[in-house]
Amino acid sequence: MQNQKLRQILRSKSTLSEDQIEQLSDRDGWTWVYANLKPKTPKNKGAQICFTGFGIAEKDELSKQATSAGLCVVGSVTKGLTFLCVGNNPGDSKLQKAEDQNVQCLNQHEFMLLIETGELPAKK
Repeated sequence: MQNQKLRQILRSKSTLSEDQIEQLSDRDGWTWVYANLKPKTPKNKGAQICFTGFGIAEKDELSKQATSAGLCVVGSVTKGLTFLCVGNNPGDSKLQKAEDQNVQCLNQHEFMLLIETGELPAKK
């Protein structure tokens, strides 16, 4: 193998031994890289969601579900926020800021429907 960068990638990201790496052609090495490594996705691409009014454990579980569904979970109401999921004890400042920015608010049931079906509830 001639390509130094490829060699470094394979050493750090694969379970191949040094001998196995040396026996690969550059073409075979890059084939392995593209077949086995996930491309980096830029942060904050796509829909963003923030959770407010939930307990820590519940918020962690909802965040995991959102991330698995491809949503970017953020901790505050930002300009790029798409959804604010509101629990039983929401922060007034988050609600007001979301309303000012015309962010769509969802309750937990609506969030679960969004995750399961991909359908957006009618805007309130």
